[in-house]
Amino acid sequence: MAEEGRPEPRRAWEETKPPPGKSRQRREWQQQQCARHPDSPWPCSTACFKGHNWKEREALECIDSFLKGNDQDEAQKMNFLNSILNLVIDIVAWSPEKNMDRKALLVEKITEMLQHESVDSLTDMVRQQAMLIIMEMSRVKPPLQDLERSSLLTACFSSVFSLPPAETMQGEEAALYTKTLRAMDQMLKALACENQEPRLLVVEKILEALLPWTASKEVHGRLRAVERITCLMKFMACQPECKEAEEFRVLGQLVACVTLCHPEQEICRSSMEAFYHLYSFMLQLKSMTLANSEEHRQLLKDKQILYGSWDTLFTNTSDITWMFGKYFNGSERMDFLCTAIDSMKDTSVHDSVVARHMLHEILMVPGPRLERVSEAVMSIYKNLDSISEPLSRKELFRTLLMLGNQYSEEVVRTLLGCSLSCDSVAAEMWRMLASHCQSIEKVLKELLNMLREQPLHHHHVSQREAPLAATRALYEIFKEQNCRQQVKELFPQLSIALLFQITYIVELSMHNQEDTPAPLSPVRCAVDAMQALLQCAGYRDQTTFIHKQGGWGMLVNADMHHKGVLVLARAMVSVSFQERCWIFQELMAILNCRDDRRYIPAMAFFIQLLQCPDLGNKQEDAILDQLSGQLRDPNTVVRWLALKGLLNLSLCPEKVGKLQRLLPEVLEQLQEVDRDIIAEAITVLKNILASMDRQSASRAAVQVAEKLLPFIDDVSSRLRVLSITLFKHLLELVRGLDRWRMKAHVLQSLVPLLLLVHDERPNVSQVCWDTLSSAAEFLKWHQLGGFIQRKDTWQSCDCLLTRYKGRANNFLCQTMAFLENPQTPLRQAAIRFIGLAARQLDQRSQDKLDAICNDLKGLQQDSNSSVQSLASQTIFILEAFKNHPPAHSSLWTCFHRIRTMCTKESPVIEAAQLP
Repeated sequence: MAEEGRPEPRRAWEETKPPPGKSRQRREWQQQQCARHPDSPWPCSTACFKGHNWKEREALECIDSFLKGNDQDEAQKMNFLNSILNLVIDIVAWSPEKNMDRKALLVEKITEMLQHESVDSLTDMVRQQAMLIIMEMSRVKPPLQDLERSSLLTACFSSVFSLPPAETMQGEEAALYTKTLRAMDQMLKALACENQEPRLLVVEKILEALLPWTASKEVHGRLRAVERITCLMKFMACQPECKEAEEFRVLGQLVACVTLCHPEQEICRSSMEAFYHLYSFMLQLKSMTLANSEEHRQLLKDKQILYGSWDTLFTNTSDITWMFGKYFNGSERMDFLCTAIDSMKDTSVHDSVVARHMLHEILMVPGPRLERVSEAVMSIYKNLDSISEPLSRKELFRTLLMLGNQYSEEVVRTLLGCSLSCDSVAAEMWRMLASHCQSIEKVLKELLNMLREQPLHHHHVSQREAPLAATRALYEIFKEQNCRQQVKELFPQLSIALLFQITYIVELSMHNQEDTPAPLSPVRCAVDAMQALLQCAGYRDQTTFIHKQGGWGMLVNADMHHKGVLVLARAMVSVSFQERCWIFQELMAILNCRDDRRYIPAMAFFIQLLQCPDLGNKQEDAILDQLSGQLRDPNTVVRWLALKGLLNLSLCPEKVGKLQRLLPEVLEQLQEVDRDIIAEAITVLKNILASMDRQSASRAAVQVAEKLLPFIDDVSSRLRVLSITLFKHLLELVRGLDRWRMKAHVLQSLVPLLLLVHDERPNVSQVCWDTLSSAAEFLKWHQLGGFIQRKDTWQSCDCLLTRYKGRANNFLCQTMAFLENPQTPLRQAAIRFIGLAARQLDQRSQDKLDAICNDLKGLQQDSNSSVQSLASQTIFILEAFKNHPPAHSSLWTCFHRIRTMCTKESPVIEAAQLP
């Protein structure tokens, strides 16, 4: 609803009467319009001076009829265009402040008409009239939208620039062509000065539509584009200063496109004139931002030079680039540079030599920092494979090296986005960066900084893909031998960063069950990069060592990853002292801040370095406190690694003494469920005890022995050997000291040891015999020692049972566990020992005998026939013993009767015939 006191807005085609006193002005304006358009197909007539109402209605009817119709011949098109022109003229004259209804629709229809015009020849005036209408419509509100203007300009340029060369036209066609180009120039000027003021944003849109034609496959297409640029720049250079000069964003690309056309003979003259007007226009724009500065004074000098001898200033590529380039801002320089790169490819219509010279010169011109460096990197990446000329490729690489040296962060982040598939172009660009000492140092540092981000963040590649891209880039760089020195200098930082990336990817893969093709496996790429790093840094022997130890395979396995880190760290022990020191300090810092993601790999690496005698001397107390706390960590892997760290420290004679204060914490590890932890704890205990004086070691040995006995008959062969070996060591430590406290533990170990000498594995059997010999020596039991020396098992058992009759029940309890041992010889030995020990039981042990018989009955179904036979015969003996206790018949008589009932080959009977 209109506001009170104000008239309703009038539609463009409503009937209205001219305001008082306007009729004379109207006629004068119409005469001016006719004079402005002498080429119009509708010259001035008496109708121009009649009232506008009937004419407006006639124009509207014609427009509506055309829009509704389907068949549209040339006459209808011209009538339609004429009607629009009359309507626009009427609006400008009578309602210049009002919006023209359906303006966008009419522009769209004109655009459609131009798109359907034939480009084989110029036979009608549709193009000319359409552009004259657009010129007039630029004075009518509302202004054209960017999309409408862009589509219209594209259609105009295509319909005219695609026509055959001008020299092929004759007669009326040649004259019409000239008039059409003149109408186009008038249209462009009108669009550039909407509301009688220069509009740089509109000029930009016009030039953006024109510039693609400067690379047309046809010379006459390029010439027509350059001529339009010349005309437009001449017009703009004569306009008053624009307030929006800093927003003219196509200057660099515009200069580059005209420069590329300049060497062509047909275009040279037009391009020189274009440069003159463009340079003048540029100086006008720059003068607003360079006021009262040294650059402004230089600008004034260049203006004088320009006006004095402009025809000698723009003769070659170098001069053109320098004259414009020194005034370019960072964004304009980048536009010029990218345009030159795009024109160097083999399929370009421009001379690649000219483009190469442009690229070379713009990099030599002093100026502000380049902006949008990522665009240059992407331009090189997209075009490199399409440029075969050697000098052009060399210039591209020179550009890349310069960018990498001055803008390393943006170059690296952009190129990472091209490195996921690791195609030949991206690989070649990384290797080229690696070939230059100045650029590669900065590039490596940027990649290092990115690897330390968790996860990687940048705009060109997703978080999930970032580690893969970074490690692929490093892999390509490490293959370049020219960068070995720079890689060597950053080796500690790179190795740790890559290690943590491997860990991160392994953890990520545990939560991501999607299968990744092997060549693109992120963890495999990261491990390959680590291998390449070691080789590039000169550590080929370390690479081989890790391979032989299976470390590379462990690193990619989630369950074995920490062990793979141990192998890798073990190889690092032999690197240079300075590198180890840096790694050591870095790992200490990570452990102190308790970074959960990096904690375990950092610890795995850290503990391996502890075996180096030249590391950690000044921080031993801090290291021990760190390890002590880790022994109580809820994570099993952390506790295991802490024990490995203590073990490495215990291998250094100068450090093992300080570990004695951690003896209680290590001893607690023997109560663990995890056998790997127990095995490491036993080894650490052995080394700690070996470093103690005899008095201290003797006291500690008793405590250790008590915790150690349950593992002597453990199912794990490794744990069994470690336990027995340590027990033997304990006996040697307490010899002559605290014998009475140790004696009970020694007696408790004898039965398991006597049975374990039947272990099928020679290493276990031999260590048992050695420990039994030490036990007999500790007990000063010479008779038992003699039997053991001869490895007479059953004489040793009988000697033990005879001397310690009161322990028979305990001995039997120790033996029962061996009945379930997977080794047949151990089950057989257990059954034999039960047969021997049973004769030491008294009448009060009937329940015990029943329990033993029940257990033996289960072995009557054993998979081994000899075990079945032994079990059956032993049951027979024990049943006979229960029926004929010692009070009614001697045990010897019992065994004598059994002998007559059993075969002479029975091992049980033979075992029973003991003195």
